[in-house]
Amino acid sequence: MNNINVDKSKFVFTQDTGVIYDEQLKSKAVGYYQDAWNRFKKNKASLIAFIILIVIMLMSMVGPHIRNYDLVSNQESRKWTDRLKEMPPRISGLEWLGFNGHKTLEGFPQRFDILLNDENAEGIIIGNFSKPNAVGMVKVKVDYYKYVDYMNSYDSYLSLSIKEYETVKAYEASNPGEVIIHEDGDLINGTYRVRVHFFKFLEVVHGNTNQDFWFGSTVAGNDLFTLMWEGLSVSLLIAFMVAAINIIVGIIVGSISGYYGGTLDLVIERISEILSGLPFMAILTLLLLRYGNTTWIVILAFTLTGWLGISALTRAQFYRYKNREYVLAARTLGASDIRIMAKHIFPSTVGTLITSLVLYIPGVITSESTFAYLGIINYSNAQSFGALLSDGQARMMSAFHLVIFPSLVISFMILAFNLFGNGLRDAFNPSLRGVEE
Repeated sequence: MNNINVDKSKFVFTQDTGVIYDEQLKSKAVGYYQDAWNRFKKNKASLIAFIILIVIMLMSMVGPHIRNYDLVSNQESRKWTDRLKEMPPRISGLEWLGFNGHKTLEGFPQRFDILLNDENAEGIIIGNFSKPNAVGMVKVKVDYYKYVDYMNSYDSYLSLSIKEYETVKAYEASNPGEVIIHEDGDLINGTYRVRVHFFKFLEVVHGNTNQDFWFGSTVAGNDLFTLMWEGLSVSLLIAFMVAAINIIVGIIVGSISGYYGGTLDLVIERISEILSGLPFMAILTLLLLRYGNTTWIVILAFTLTGWLGISALTRAQFYRYKNREYVLAARTLGASDIRIMAKHIFPSTVGTLITSLVLYIPGVITSESTFAYLGIINYSNAQSFGALLSDGQARMMSAFHLVIFPSLVISFMILAFNLFGNGLRDAFNPSLRGVEE
């Protein structure tokens, strides 16, 4: 080998002291979850979806208590809800958005003669009559709230119980000048057949002070706004309970099967194959027929085989990562199996699992709503979101609001869950840690 002569004067120290020191890190250390949150915040679509989900979940808790609609609280007042069925949406102050309580009525011209000739019906008809169709029927737009009030106040008699009648009379006596009963009647068979100012009567006797139906009323005269959030709260409760049980069972079974493998994995896989061969429809139907339509029976039906998919996904992820170098190093250093599974393998699988699990919740909601829509699930102790959609579909031509509002809520919720799941997948992916977009 030939020696190369180099002038030593060309070599200099990088520092005067001749010693190189490590520079102290000036930035704050960022942990795994903090880094995941920082990357999640950069995904604007997922962040907006997360906010939408929070709003929907909060409304499912407080929504049923916002409206003061007490006519369904007891049997005596509930008899009046039939006269308030299929009321269109109306929100005071938001009439310009279409929440004005207007509705198009159809009938023969004679039907509307009373509205044109009675001064008490002023302001009910707000549009022009359409041309008669082939059978002579016309259409006209009306203020439906005024129309219902008029028809129950002047065009028909109401049968008031003795208690209701006495309450009205006591109110009129204590409030001179206010008239609720404008045509009195005698007591016949335990009821008074009278004409009353209908909405005022409901307010005074039954406390129905909020007479606007924000999302309209149902075919039974119930408030759709209240029922919709009650139904959504039931669907969310079932979805989260089912997801929590299936996630816990699926992750535990799948991690044990994937990590240990061998005979244990073979036994678990054979059991999973047997359970997966059971049709869910048969399980659900048999349980409902035997134990009745309750929320806990529905949860049980969804959890008997619902954990199989999560278990298979977890098993595949553990098979993928259990022989990586860092796992072998941890095992060499004496780490226990539980520590290796929880600290070294599981975090690497979180990204894939999170995406599947977040999407699992709207899947349960969709399935539960679908079976309720078909009439297979019909809770005896709760309102179903799917049943609302079924009732609305049957009356869609005459009361479109019964379909549009529940459909919009469930569509926004499922879309938000999908966007939220995609954001969590990217945020919890360890391979993207520290990567600037």
